[in-house]
Amino acid sequence: MYSPARELRGAARSVLPAGAFLRRDRGCALFVSDAPRLCPPAQLAEALADAGFVHEIGDGLVRLWPGPDWLTGFEARFPEPPDAFCASLVRFRGLRAEPESLELFALAARIMEGEPNGGFERRLRQRAAECLRMNAMNRTPIHGGGLYACALGRHLIKEA
Repeated sequence: MYSPARELRGAARSVLPAGAFLRRDRGCALFVSDAPRLCPPAQLAEALADAGFVHEIGDGLVRLWPGPDWLTGFEARFPEPPDAFCASLVRFRGLRAEPESLELFALAARIMEGEPNGGFERRLRQRAAECLRMNAMNRTPIHGGGLYACALGRHLIKEA
């Protein structure tokens, strides 16, 4: 079965310097690495951005989140919603992912790699309800980019 977590890990590993560790983050990011100790931060930042990762460098570590293009690419793999929950959020497909969705998708990917659930579904449903309320007056959604990708992540977690 397809796993975006494996794909993301491979992409991150491919741009990190040799000898750098790559671990699941214990916070809100997907991965954490000690790459800044092995590579100039500006060079590392450019490589990570080119690979589509949003990142934060500090305290000798870099934290990585899948960027908006990763979520859009993931959504493209599922042109038809695979379940009713995904169908309810398909209206958000193709919107540029917001930071909250990047965090939720990172959590979904960590769960796919074996992390305990950590309230993912509850957080996803709360975020979806919030975005639906914010968009209630607009014909075209302006909030909620990345929610469809997160719903697809939920589907893959349930299928595993």
